[in-house]
Amino acid sequence: MTDSAVASLSKGAPLARKPAAELVVERLLELIYAGSLKAGDTLPTEQEIGAALQVSRPVVREALRGLQILGVVETRQGGRCSVTDLKPERLAAPVQMLIALDERNIDSLYEARMAVEGELLALGALRASDEAILHLDHMVREGYRLIADPVAFRVLDLEFHQTLLALAGNPFLERTARSFYHAGTEFRRIASETPGVLENSAREHERIVTAVTAHDPQQARLAMRDHLSSIAATTANAMQSVAATRCD
Repeated sequence: MTDSAVASLSKGAPLARKPAAELVVERLLELIYAGSLKAGDTLPTEQEIGAALQVSRPVVREALRGLQILGVVETRQGGRCSVTDLKPERLAAPVQMLIALDERNIDSLYEARMAVEGELLALGALRASDEAILHLDHMVREGYRLIADPVAFRVLDLEFHQTLLALAGNPFLERTARSFYHAGTEFRRIASETPGVLENSAREHERIVTAVTAHDPQQARLAMRDHLSSIAATTANAMQSVAATRCD
């Protein structure tokens, strides 16, 4: 894998016009997107990457530090870097920190979720299989049963949303949407323990599944956007409560 990765690095055009470390990051991400580097693969050495891209080892080291912050690579025993498992929750960690540092970013997060998940569910409503719809319907009924158990409801909610995101069969949009879902989870945990929040979520889940069952993309998009708008409001309230507690 190392030899092929080095060869792939060497094939691209020479790095130019941008900060060298940023371009090294872009080239390595291109290899991951293309499948030349996969989750768990060990990267070439800093010297090999530098030689392939005609940059210095300090530049390579800076690029790898940036990819570590993004959750794309990690350092293993012996000092070599490898590609992480690339799970959405790992890749969402920088976004999670951004939200934690500034609650105003919550609006931007849910604006992004509405744009991506609304359209993804519209596609999903057209493509949903009978089996997936039955599974969603079961989770709706379970959701009503679990509204007094926030922990169990959150576990169900994760499965519910992941099932919705997979309906369209578009792995690119699904990966993006799953990353957004995992951002802000700590505040959603607090919000889920607020009286009435889970009961409202259960009703919204039912409305979403009704639209999907009818294979109605417009209603599915609207139901998802309304659901996310509701979550955004309760999450923002939870963040304000946390902030007030810290100030006391």
